[in-house]
Amino acid sequence: MILLPNQLRYFLESVIPSYTMPEITCDEDLPKLLNTPTKQVKRAKKLILKHLGSAVDRVDRPPMQGMFSRTLFLILKDKREIVHQFRTEPLDLNAFKIARQALGSIVPDATALEDEELLAQGVWAYSFNLLPGEMWFRGISGKWAQGRIAINKSLGRVLSKGCLANNSDEAVDGRIRSHLEALLASSEDDVKPYQHQLQSFVDKLEQLKELPLWVAHYDLNEVNVLIDEDCNVTGLVDWELSTPLPFGICFGRIHTYAGEYSGGEFCVPDEFEDAERAFWHELFDGMPTEIRRKLKDEMNLVQDAVILGTLLDCFSLENGKVIVSKVAKKALPKLLTYQIPFIRGQGPPYRD
Repeated sequence: MILLPNQLRYFLESVIPSYTMPEITCDEDLPKLLNTPTKQVKRAKKLILKHLGSAVDRVDRPPMQGMFSRTLFLILKDKREIVHQFRTEPLDLNAFKIARQALGSIVPDATALEDEELLAQGVWAYSFNLLPGEMWFRGISGKWAQGRIAINKSLGRVLSKGCLANNSDEAVDGRIRSHLEALLASSEDDVKPYQHQLQSFVDKLEQLKELPLWVAHYDLNEVNVLIDEDCNVTGLVDWELSTPLPFGICFGRIHTYAGEYSGGEFCVPDEFEDAERAFWHELFDGMPTEIRRKLKDEMNLVQDAVILGTLLDCFSLENGKVIVSKVAKKALPKLLTYQIPFIRGQGPPYRD
């Protein structure tokens, strides 16, 4: 098992929503045919040769492993650089395809490597082209304030290409409506104080359909964003569980892009507003002109969508079960006072 730094371990355990797939805390959590590094490498080489048509020249391990996979970095004889994963649940590769079509090569190209013996043991294998850059939390070291601003600016520019359709009818009638209904029906004590607000969003669902449908990453965070030495975003990884959402709802995590959680508390660093404004302005400046004009006429609706996204991120839904983010719940009263720059003008981002 690769141990994570204490700060990152806390982040992963308390901020990232709980998934339903079995966690892999060590190699022994995998079936016998994969329960040692040697077995994993041997199987990966066999699968790569069969499906990608090249032998493996070099095998490396990442600086840290995910909670639901075992990963290898491979350099093939034909010089391709590949990320290979063994996972304990299948991935929806359509999520990667949709994101890659909209955002381009910043999203990895994902390929399933079918293997009947693995499937019989409840394991799925995948390959992804290796994207350049380092994880946000590592690459920003020594560049804290200016780095955060640069990352947010670049992230806004990247996500500005995410428009998929002029309206969000299917996303609202499907995912958003069912999520809200599940929260309203929930007996969770943590949800009850927000039921009136949740109901108000149910009443606005028809309006939310008017927002463009946008690429949305289910779990965009300091691990899944890759950056270069200048803190420009070079890759967005781990698109599993992601589905398109109405514009604004997909940016409910703006708080954690420009701010951070530390010791269980949400912190607003001095550079927060510069970073947050950079994100929004790049996002709007980079999108198609007709979409930008439409959104500027519906800015109050965009504001509502961002707050709804913040609520849904705190109270996520997994297989019909409400999952409460412990850290986000603590910060939620403050986060719900957030106003986007186009609404607040020169005022502060959060109201006291």
